[in-house]
Amino acid sequence: MTGVLVFLAVAAAATLGHKKPERAQAVVFVCEHGSVKSLIAREWFGRLAAERGVGLRGVSRGVTPDASVPAVIAEQLRRDGFDISRFEPRPLVPADLDGALRLVAIGAELPAWVSRSGVAVERWDDIPPATEGYEGSRDALRSRILSMLETLVARTQPR
Repeated sequence: MTGVLVFLAVAAAATLGHKKPERAQAVVFVCEHGSVKSLIAREWFGRLAAERGVGLRGVSRGVTPDASVPAVIAEQLRRDGFDISRFEPRPLVPADLDGALRLVAIGAELPAWVSRSGVAVERWDDIPPATEGYEGSRDALRSRILSMLETLVARTQPR
């Protein structure tokens, strides 16, 4: 009897056209180590996009990722209300750009394959070092993110 119920459930799901829910499009932030500027950008992008009802997510990657987030950065992000306890820096790989809306290089040289990916690339090379002054770096990133979100929202508004 259990086998019949499983078969009926699978058949019903197939008939209804159940699909895996699609993930929100991403903006991929890349810095050298994937544990400071791109992480700060990811967290603030997610918060600011959600506050504006923009269905996008941020992704943090590194060209040569660190093993972990520097303690001083983790503490500052915690003070800003972000829980990064499960975050692990990861390298940028081609799959990260599948369906990405754009890639933002924050003071990092990107691998050559990125230019062949077809994803729009922005460079933010003037962001101050967060390890020397978190607030200045955070504020510069927030300002850029707010401008980006305004542009993205304007493009999706009906004319």
